[in-house]
Order: sequence, then C-alpha cells, then structure tokens
Amino acid sequence: MEFVVLASFMLLIILGFFSLASSRMTEARLESNRKIAESTAEFAYREIENAKSVNDGYSRAFEMPQKVNGINYSISITDNRELSVIFLDEEYVKFLPINVTGSIVKGSNKITKINGIVFINS
Repeated sequence: MEFVVLASFMLLIILGFFSLASSRMTEARLESNRKIAESTAEFAYREIENAKSVNDGYSRAFEMPQKVNGINYSISITDNRELSVIFLDEEYVKFLPINVTGSIVKGSNKITKINGIVFINS
C-alpha cells in the first residue's frame, strides 16, 4: 500500500514537471514569434523614419524578405497610419508618422519624399 502511494505521488510530481516544461517551451516559442514580427516591422519603420527625417527629393530602394526563417508572413500599411506584420498568428502593429502614404510589399520597395510627404511604392 505504501509503495502504491509513493509511486503515485512520484508519478504526479513527474507529470507536473513535464507539464511545466512544456508550458515554458510554448511561451518561449510564442515570444520568439512576437520578436520576429516586431523586428520585421521595425526594419520597415526605420526606412520610413529615415525618409521622413531627410530633405525632399530623397529616394531609396529597399528589400523586405519574402520569408522569415523560411516561413511566410504578411506586411501591410492600413489607412496610412498603421504598419502591421503578421508572423505565425502573432501580429505586431507600429503607428506611422503623419504624411506617409502608399503600401509596402515583400520584395523590392521604393520610398521617396516629395513636398514633405513620404511615398512608398507610389
């Protein structure tokens, strides 16, 4: 009887340990996906900020990756106000400064500044 109680208690402890370890691994994976979405959005946002801070006539081509770590993602500008990246069901949104218009795509993008307005692929 004592052996069965002790074995059951040890089994319960082991199952709790594996449950906790699995939970932590899932959290780490989700956090990694969030950081990838954030860094992809930050890269595009820095290009927009650079164009915003320089004089009129600025023009530059830059590349957004087709895939990140071999996995598809989506990137878009909504209402000329929000830059959003979705990577593995994790969405990261960055608010854009005023006077930014256009859309951003995976692959080649062209950014220009004319009369104080930043145009992306327009």
